[in-house]
Amino acid sequence: MIAEMFRKRTRESRLFRESTWFNMGNENKSTSRLRLIYFAEEDCLKGKNVFPITPGLFWVFHFVPKAKRSLVVNGSVTKQLLPTDLYVKGPVTETSTPVREKEVLENQSSVPVRRYYFAIERNVYMEQMFRMEEWGLIHLADAEAVLACVEEMAERVRSGGNCSAQELSILLFRFLTLISGEQREYSHGTGNYEQLMGTIRHFPQDYPTLKSLENAFRVSAGTLRKIFLRLTGKNPIDFVVHARLKNSCWMLVDSELPIREIAALNGYSSVAFYSNAFKKAVGVSPSQYRKDGRHYFPDGRKKKRNRSKSVRRKLPG
Repeated sequence: MIAEMFRKRTRESRLFRESTWFNMGNENKSTSRLRLIYFAEEDCLKGKNVFPITPGLFWVFHFVPKAKRSLVVNGSVTKQLLPTDLYVKGPVTETSTPVREKEVLENQSSVPVRRYYFAIERNVYMEQMFRMEEWGLIHLADAEAVLACVEEMAERVRSGGNCSAQELSILLFRFLTLISGEQREYSHGTGNYEQLMGTIRHFPQDYPTLKSLENAFRVSAGTLRKIFLRLTGKNPIDFVVHARLKNSCWMLVDSELPIREIAALNGYSSVAFYSNAFKKAVGVSPSQYRKDGRHYFPDGRKKKRNRSKSVRRKLPG
């Protein structure tokens, strides 16, 4: 537990009362791989609500789930947001000088709306895995699930010293997993096989069977095999299994998620299936890999062919 993880600051104006919690935990002592830097929530009244913001080396998330409103950032960027929208602002580069901006939120409703505004520290593995460079204005298909996660996050932060870094890390990972799911818009039938391959590499758990891959590419099983061999050097099943296990490697080292949750997120129905597949491919168990604390995966490892068995039509797990 971290004795004083967040410090509270309250700011009031004519239209809103803002409560912001700043992270006071020592990063070196924190076990969290995904780190919440600050978290703000307020009730915005009808009209224009102005908030000062300072972009930095972190990802900012803006979520107002209950009313129609418009958002203006520094007078130059205008977004018309719906209740099911999430606005994500990426980090500035290290060479950039942070510039203080203003964010104007216009509440078009006659009742106050709750605004959540929080930032997550940059993490290269997180950005690569969730392809966050593509994020911006996200239209949520399941806003209730995202809201439930954010509200749980808010409750943990409000508890102050009773909130552990590990609990927050798991919640943040869950939140990003929900958001990444909303971003998966596949270009079926476009002929852009490289783009589809990238989607499958990042989200292999969405393709549990060979048939699901055939549907995504809209080709026969024979043609699908030729496409995968040409672009990846692997058959479709081996490619998806490889992507599942490699993605799980990042989660084991750079997240605090339990192994059972890592298995489920990567499409495995049980920890036993996942552990057996992982040990066969990597050479050690998931728990031992986590203890090692470093990234490695035998990409070039040659596997023995078993000619006596036919190719499975469904992925293990």
